Amino acid sequence: MRTGELLRRLAAHRDSNHRLMARARTLSPEEVEGSTDPEVLRIRRMALAVRGEVCRMRGLVRLAPLGDRVLWGRISPHHDVGFEVADFSARRFPGKLIVLGDGRRSWSSLYSEGALLHQEGGGLAATLAEISGIMDLSAQGGEEEEEEGRQGSEEKGGKDQAETKVEPQHIGAEEGAGTAAADLWTVYYQSQDVPRKAGGRRYGGRISRRALRSAGLDAEKGGGSAKLQDFI
Repeated sequence: MRTGELLRRLAAHRDSNHRLMARARTLSPEEVEGSTDPEVLRIRRMALAVRGEVCRMRGLVRLAPLGDRVLWGRISPHHDVGFEVADFSARRFPGKLIVLGDGRRSWSSLYSEGALLHQEGGGLAATLAEISGIMDLSAQGGEEEEEEGRQGSEEKGGKDQAETKVEPQHIGAEEGAGTAAADLWTVYYQSQDVPRKAGGRRYGGRISRRALRSAGLDAEKGGGSAKLQDFI
């Protein structure tokens, strides 16, 4: 583990202190890997614990949409890794606001035009409620502008309005297709839970229950669900 990564991981550990940070700055990568000094071993274990939690959170967090521009998920890390996990998801979905957190904390990240924007909140529910309020205000403003534009077109008696009008049944068809796609994805996701074999372990058996609970993975437990091939 390089010195830069070691210091970053150690600083994120919940039990980190100034003395350990000062000692870690004096260590080379070879000393970190090969030393038998109890304090160095503790520093290495702490850094590896933080790195392991980041890897688990990246792989286990599940994101749900809130409107068209927000993705949120529930995590409850033991160390200060909220922004690192949120930044990872933000880079995967540029232009999307990523909101992660639990009942006490929340971390919001947005990756746009090569820059990362951060904001920390008091709790996931409160942050999502605030974002929903902002989105509602934006939607109302857009509807008012659209209504003004529609009235202006009606006053002009625009001929192009009838040609570009979207019929309600088209919108309903698109929503129905999206719902069907979401249901199909749910079936596929749940079908990945392989039943326990005799004398064997379920895939993911090495993942702790605490890590599963912190990521809110309820869908992972559907062992008797239908398979994707049943619908094709």
